[in-house]
Amino acid sequence: MSKFKFRTFSLNIEVYSILYMLYTLLVFNGVFFEKIDSLSQSTLFTIGTFLVVWALLTLCGLILFWKWTVKPLSVLFLLVNSGVFYFVKNYNIAIDEEMLRNVLQTNIHETVELLNFKLFFYILLWGVLPSVLIYYTEFTTKKFSFRLKFFAAGLVLIAAVIIPNSKNTIQFIRNHKPVKYTLIPINYIGAVSSMTKHNLRASHKFIPVGTDSHFTQYWQNEKPALIVFIVGETARAANFSLNGYNRDTNAPLMPYVNEIINFTDMTSCGTSTAVSVPCMFSKENRTEFDTGSLDYTGNILDIFNQNGWRVIWLENNSDCKGVCTRIKTIQPCSGAPGTCFDDILLKAMKTELAAPLQNTILVMHQAGSHGPTYYKRYPEDFERFAPVCNTEKLNQCSSDEIKNTYDNTIFYTSQNIADIISALKADYTAYNSFLFYVSDHGESLGEYNIYLHSAPYVIAPKEQTHIPFFIWAADSAFEAFKLDKQCLKNNAAQAFSHDNIFHTLLGIGGISAVEYKQHLDLMLNCRY
Repeated sequence: MSKFKFRTFSLNIEVYSILYMLYTLLVFNGVFFEKIDSLSQSTLFTIGTFLVVWALLTLCGLILFWKWTVKPLSVLFLLVNSGVFYFVKNYNIAIDEEMLRNVLQTNIHETVELLNFKLFFYILLWGVLPSVLIYYTEFTTKKFSFRLKFFAAGLVLIAAVIIPNSKNTIQFIRNHKPVKYTLIPINYIGAVSSMTKHNLRASHKFIPVGTDSHFTQYWQNEKPALIVFIVGETARAANFSLNGYNRDTNAPLMPYVNEIINFTDMTSCGTSTAVSVPCMFSKENRTEFDTGSLDYTGNILDIFNQNGWRVIWLENNSDCKGVCTRIKTIQPCSGAPGTCFDDILLKAMKTELAAPLQNTILVMHQAGSHGPTYYKRYPEDFERFAPVCNTEKLNQCSSDEIKNTYDNTIFYTSQNIADIISALKADYTAYNSFLFYVSDHGESLGEYNIYLHSAPYVIAPKEQTHIPFFIWAADSAFEAFKLDKQCLKNNAAQAFSHDNIFHTLLGIGGISAVEYKQHLDLMLNCRY
């Protein structure tokens, strides 16, 4: 019996470049052109954009595709395009440097949660099957002058479309720059290029902070200070009943509501953990923060450590994004961080605080409300709101199911914090205890057909940047630290951001440093 053989095809590379880029636009860029059509309100503008982008991509193909590169590059782009297309199509996410950095820093367990049959189907249908055809295609070339004619024709087409409409085109680009983050493969190629240049520009020499800093114990008793700083994950302010949400998602905190100072207008430094966590502990503000050098720059925890404080990081997320590199770090989960429920952090806190009394800052990094598998972030007996979405494919769930599942994570987070406050009140009276809770970023739950987070900051919806933030302390601690509690409550409606964290912690910790900026210390005006 003769073996079955695929028949090979013969195709000129220049013609192939035109067809390949047409396939790229028609298959992978429906979302992009839907946005163009919606923003321009003009079918002619959308058609013109299609022709220009097709020509531009074809020019790129003419530059990249040669006899020895055409097959590997074509297959590579098809496979990556297929995966990116799945997330752009189903979660309506935009791809930029921040999103790419967040993806690269995602641990294996978070990655597995995003894998599903539909994703593999996209890659198989739109990536693997066309790649098989490409493998069995024999590519031919002609004289270089033939390619130059194609190149010139592409330039003429671009000029013919843009020049007569230059005014409208320039205005559209200026007003809608972020739409490029949905154009495949330009979006992820641009993200890779931007991150590479960013990292190359960054200094790889360690830059210490607070080298001139010194600590003064200014509080009015002999007790050491204990600052418990909880870094929430993917919690958005809109779903906190403390902020007026119409569900009692913060019900477990109600016994302490009079002791809590809740700040209602808090903004994150970024829309991803990879940016927001290191940024909130950095001396730089959001616009100055350089993610490319975060591993080589000291932060607020280094300053506390330099000034004799016991500094501990308890990790139940993917990792600390470089913040805890030089301090004691504990991963209490027996599996990987993020696979255990957050109540494990309280158990770890009790173990760590069994040591002798001393000034301590203890950071708890929660798994919190990390999606899209919200249903995995809380035990079954915390399913307060139902029905829920028991899948990572959020577009297959109703908006009510998604909201219910997400709200259950907030309720569970509230219970964890309430348990920590209870422990501080009952078991750690030998300290002047303060608790801070702030989320790293928010989350989109389908508003504007957008899911998850990591949207480019310039276009990020408020749901991804408006975050919860509150402070708890016993009245005796406020008195010892000479802080006017009512004054802080009166200021709690003012606009604050992650930029305030560094300077507020220095202030309450009694550490003076040249990096300290008084106007960013949100407690300064309430000291007496």
